[in-house]
Amino acid sequence: MTDLPPELATSSVTEPAPDPSRRTAVTVLAVLAVLLLVADVALGALWLSRRAHRQALESARFDAVTAARQEIVSLDSLSAATIDRDLAAVLSGTTGTFRDQFTRSQADLKALILQHKTTSSATVRSAGVVRADTSSATVLVATDRTVSDSTTPSGQLVNERWTVDLEKHGGRWLVADLQPVS
Repeated sequence: MTDLPPELATSSVTEPAPDPSRRTAVTVLAVLAVLLLVADVALGALWLSRRAHRQALESARFDAVTAARQEIVSLDSLSAATIDRDLAAVLSGTTGTFRDQFTRSQADLKALILQHKTTSSATVRSAGVVRADTSSATVLVATDRTVSDSTTPSGQLVNERWTVDLEKHGGRWLVADLQPVS
């Protein structure tokens, strides 16, 4: 064993007292790190929420346009030979005011189509969203419809424009109101 000088042998080694400013700085840095982490998590959650909302809105717009196009094609493609099926197809894509109006006028429309032996077919030229959210939308639809009947057997081309108001019910976009655009 090594002999220590007497002054060292009797003295005890003590650690220096902690510096209070150093402890405060470490505490402040730890708090800032936690706050930055919380802010990062909050901003990440906000970004994900906004992204999900944008995707839901984009999907709603696409689905509403698809439904409006299909409903207008169904409405503009009626034939005396398939009138019951054609009217049922139109009715299945409706709700609200338009469903009520169409239901009330369906018998008269059928009689008129049968009487004139009408056949019509439509193609959508363009369609676009005027306004949309995830549960309702307004879409403009432009069509070319060819109509032939007992008075015009060779057919006549008719250009039509529609404002279609849609509502989402049970996951389906349905036509709630329909107005021709002049």
